[in-house]
Amino acid sequence: MAKVQDEDAIYDEINVVPMLDLAYVLIVIFILMATAQVSGIELDLPQASNRKTLEASQTQAISIASSGDIYLNGAPTSVPELDAEMRRKFAEDPEVPVVIRGDTQAAYGKVVEILDVLKGVGITKIGLPAEKPAA
Repeated sequence: MAKVQDEDAIYDEINVVPMLDLAYVLIVIFILMATAQVSGIELDLPQASNRKTLEASQTQAISIASSGDIYLNGAPTSVPELDAEMRRKFAEDPEVPVVIRGDTQAAYGKVVEILDVLKGVGITKIGLPAEKPAA
């Protein structure tokens, strides 16, 4: 004989079957969407040029100390030596980038003198950072 439940009786079990059905449907939809492949049109994409990479192009760092001493990539140098070295670098790579960093106490005339040297060599990619580089 079947057990008849009273309408006012308290249910002590939760029917989770509908919730599991919904979860399985969502999983199936996710799997189908994740594995579906979209067929696109055939494109003729541009090819990379033969330009030098950033690794090959070495930025030259010129520093001016508060005493007026000039450093090229951390090595002490003079204005004539700097001119000769920049001419050699320019001959290797006409687009050689140069960064001039000056101490706040450095004479402005030294910066102008170095800019004149670079202008005479023909270097046009010159950077003048305004802040200290991150250590």
